[in-house]
This record gives sequence, structure tokens and C-alpha cells, in this order.
Amino acid sequence: MKKFRLSLATLTLAALTPLAHADFAEGAHQFKADVKTAGKETGHAIGNAGHAVAHGAKTAGHAIANTTRNGYHKTKRWVKEKT
Repeated sequence: MKKFRLSLATLTLAALTPLAHADFAEGAHQFKADVKTAGKETGHAIGNAGHAVAHGAKTAGHAIANTTRNGYHKTKRWVKEKT
């Protein structure tokens, strides 16, 4: 009877081991996919933030250049009028 129980336990364990391994492999694969997705989303968010900062800096630079140009021309006209 002990041999039968031991054989049955061994056979059951041997039958369930591949199932446990397959479940673990599936979980590991899902974890890897989730990490890759999160990394891509983080990269896109950083890229979008960089583009927004660059666009703001470009807009500010153009506004400064435009104001400087207008000030230069107004000063030039004022000097011409006074001389």
C-alpha cells in the first residue's frame, strides 16, 4: 500500500510539473510584455515633453526677435525724424 501511495504521489507530481512550468513561463512572458509597454509609453511621454519645451522655447525666441526688430526700426525712424 505504501508503494502504491508513493508511486501515485510521484506520478501526480510528475504530471503537474509541466503545468506549473507552463504557468510560470506564461506569467514571465506577460511581465516582460508589460515592462516593454510601460517603457515605450514612458519614452513617448518624455519625447512629447521635450517637443513641448522646444516649441515653447522657439515661440519665445521668435517673440523676442520680433520685439527686438520692431524696437530697432522704431528707434531708427525716431532718429531719422529728429535729424
